[in-house]
Amino acid sequence: MAIRLDYLARETGTNLVRNWLLSIATVLIVAVSLTMLGITVLLGYYGLDNAFVRFNNDVSFIVYMEHDATQDQIDAIGTELDQSPQVDSYEYYDHAKSYELFKKIFSEDESTLQNNISAEDLPTSYMVKPKNPDAAVVKELADTYAPEPGVYKVDFPSDEVRAIQNVALKIRNWMLLAVIALLAASVVLIFIAIQTAVFSRRREIEVMRLVGATNWFIRIPFLIEGLIQGLVGALIAVAAAWLMGLGWRGTGDSMESDSILSKFVWTSSQQTGTFLFILVVGVVVGVVGAFVSTMWYLRENQN
Repeated sequence: MAIRLDYLARETGTNLVRNWLLSIATVLIVAVSLTMLGITVLLGYYGLDNAFVRFNNDVSFIVYMEHDATQDQIDAIGTELDQSPQVDSYEYYDHAKSYELFKKIFSEDESTLQNNISAEDLPTSYMVKPKNPDAAVVKELADTYAPEPGVYKVDFPSDEVRAIQNVALKIRNWMLLAVIALLAASVVLIFIAIQTAVFSRRREIEVMRLVGATNWFIRIPFLIEGLIQGLVGALIAVAAAWLMGLGWRGTGDSMESDSILSKFVWTSSQQTGTFLFILVVGVVVGVVGAFVSTMWYLRENQN
């Protein structure tokens, strides 16, 4: 049985208008859950990773070399790290690699950096992961490299920075759990909304069955209804997340440049990807809720 577009538009519109209060409630909970999802991804994943990118993968301290350090001096530090029984692993960052890391840390000012700073302007360095992560042991080990020839300075995160990182990770995980719970609630609410729409049109559905309409013919208008609810909620979430992101960046600009919170930033491509992800999740939530609802009704009332 062919499906006409005007039929789909009319049936979907009728369902949405007839249950407008439930539709609004569904859209709002989808919007809230997806807004939280967007903020969690932007701040909790991209922002957190960018803020602590230098100390990811259990890197505990960094040995920065002088800009004019000789190759022998650079190699000597590498040899000492190789021979140290307290060093688990390390990675050498040459000028090019240091520049890529620098651009990632200061991603918001990437165009300015490219015009004013070159790879040769940045020092080479060693990212070091000790075997013992204890702060006192790490500091003692790091201090042994500070006076070496060719070493500019040794940098390691303070206890306060590590505490901020740990708290941020816990907040991110709790927010993710809250998002999952809200998305599940969104699916349930869409399920209920579609069930209400299906039940209110049960006589029409029975007539359609009598004249040979397939389950898919009956189901599609309700699937589109769920899709619209999920998509509208996702669009609201994208707008809300964008506005919150602007507010966060404005707050970050007013902070001191060395504040760790000012480093919680993300690139425009990461933001675009997150917004597209939100739209996809919204559509999936809407369609899944509607599909399960119509499948359950049609199965329970197949005779």
